[in-house]
Formats: sequence, structure tokens, C-alpha cells
Amino acid sequence: MKSPLHNFHEKLKAQFTVFHGWRMPLYYKSAIEEALSVREHSGVFDVSHMGRLIVKGKGVKSVLQRLLTNNLERLEPGRVQYSLFTNERGGIKDDVTVYMLDSDEYLICVNASNREKIFSHLRAFTDPVDISDNTVQIALQGPESERIIKKIFDIDDLKYYRFKTFGNIIVSRTGYTGEKGYEIYAPIKEGTEIFEEILKHSVPCGLASRDILRIEAGYPLYGNEIDEDITPFEAGLERFVDFNKDFLGKEAMLKREIRRKLKSFVVEGNLIPRKGYKIYEGDSEIGIVTSGAFSPILRKGVGMAFVIKNDIKEDMIRVKDQRRESPIRFVGRVMDLIKSRR
Repeated sequence: MKSPLHNFHEKLKAQFTVFHGWRMPLYYKSAIEEALSVREHSGVFDVSHMGRLIVKGKGVKSVLQRLLTNNLERLEPGRVQYSLFTNERGGIKDDVTVYMLDSDEYLICVNASNREKIFSHLRAFTDPVDISDNTVQIALQGPESERIIKKIFDIDDLKYYRFKTFGNIIVSRTGYTGEKGYEIYAPIKEGTEIFEEILKHSVPCGLASRDILRIEAGYPLYGNEIDEDITPFEAGLERFVDFNKDFLGKEAMLKREIRRKLKSFVVEGNLIPRKGYKIYEGDSEIGIVTSGAFSPILRKGVGMAFVIKNDIKEDMIRVKDQRRESPIRFVGRVMDLIKSRR
């Protein structure tokens, strides 16, 4: 499949990759330069591969309350909420953003890999509409994103995790980079015009820089840090679970043993961590890397890993590939280190 914005990527001489069936730009000139641009200025991403589902009708709120972990009672029209769909075992079916369009109408943004799965899941309880093929999704991210978006939309008072509608276009103060940013949902014609206008002011960015940025920010990617066998407790996402309400898999989740915890780390050496690399304390394997990248601001490898031990001796921790190893340091948030460099 190709994004409706594919012609732009070809004209910009993007290097492409196939991501869950989508031919998407991996990078244009350099993933490192693109990531730096987002951290220091701005960058624009075509994220139209994401799934966009509309759920509406009388009683739909109570249905979603039973399927999602976060509490929809905290929402009102114009607000966005990060939440999780869980299975009967308490594992994560997908992590999503939920937009309350009206009291009985919601837009749910799902991962590309889970679009059909979540649509089918919802269809067992309600009547969702998949608008993904008729719309585009654009992410404008970085310190200069507000200045740029104001050239197109009046968003002076738009707060974090809020959105405004402009006819059939949604502009939300959300993102996946750890920087101030906006996401735009629009019909193909309008979205194409918006993307073309933003390109006059911002650097185009591909999936490779998006991965660097979300790893630095500590954001999970489905299939890496979360899946149907991983619980919110293990993934460090329990703050997005409201245990004061009932939802699918709640009891099973509470009963499951927490055998691993997701942690962010910085490499104190030359090794760039990749998914699947092992983490050792002395000679004992205590974890596995779920995502890793080179951080262009820190000039070091950074990553996330599932670790099976709590009382870790920091001076004995190493990450290893088949031939090399480097010491690592666990941190609360890589982004805090990046911000301290500014």
C-alpha cells in the first residue's frame, strides 16, 4: 500500500521501506539530520499508515469504557486520551489515542499493524467505521512547530492533548517524539494541500528518525515494548489504567505475576544497541533489548529493555551483541538527559 502523499516522497527522493504492508519513507537525506531537526527546529512526518476508526452511536461510550483501560469520564469534546485495548489475559492488544468528537462519537487512532485487529475487536461490540483510506495523518513536531502550524490554523490556545476542528479537519496537540508538536487528520485533498504547505517551512522526516525520537522519549512501539503477552505493569503503562472501573482483562491483569520491567538505558561505550541484544549483570543474563538507536544529541547509543531483576549493580551491567559489549546505565528518561544538553 502507498500513502496518499506518496508522490511527495518520490519527488523528495526518499529512501523507502515496507512497514506493515505500507511503502513508507525510511529517510530522505539522513535519519540523524532529520532527528536533530525535530529536536532543534521542526520536522514533518507522513503517518498516514496509522489506522483511523470512528465509533459513534447511542451507548458507545459505555462500550468503549469496557474495552479501554483509561477512563473516558475524564474526556470531553475537544480532548484526547492515551489508552490501551487489552485482551482477556490482561495483555495489550494495542495502544491508542482516543479523540472525543461528541458525547457519542469518538475517533480512535490505532497502530498500522493492528488496524484490522482492532476494527474486528470493536465490531464485536459496536459498529465502527474505518476512515483510514479516505484520510491522511500528518505529524508536525519540534520547537518551531507552533510557529509553523499557526500559518495554516488558528491554534493559539490549544493545550497538550487537546484538539480543534476546522470543518472536517482535526488538529491535535499530540505527537510521538517527546517534542512540542501537532497531528493533523484531514481528507486526502485537504491533507495533501496542508502537507505541501508545511514542506515550505519544515524538513520532511521518515520512519527511521521517528524511531530514534520515540526511543529517546521512551515511547513504546507495538511489537517491541508491548504486545498481547505484555501487561501495562510490565511496560510501565499502569498510569493509563483506571482500576476503579471494569474493563476487559482487568482481573487477569491484577492476578498476573510481574516478571519483567521495561527500562530505558544509555550505553557508556561505542556499541549501538539493537532489538534482541542481551543485557548481562556479570555473567548472568538479566534482560533483552526491545529497541535501540544512536542518539544524535547525546552521541551515544540509547535504548529500552525488559529486565528481570530489580536490585541491579550498575557497575556490572553490559549490553552485548555476538562480538562486542559495552557498559550501560539505566535512566528514568533519556529525554531528561537530552533536555539538559540544550
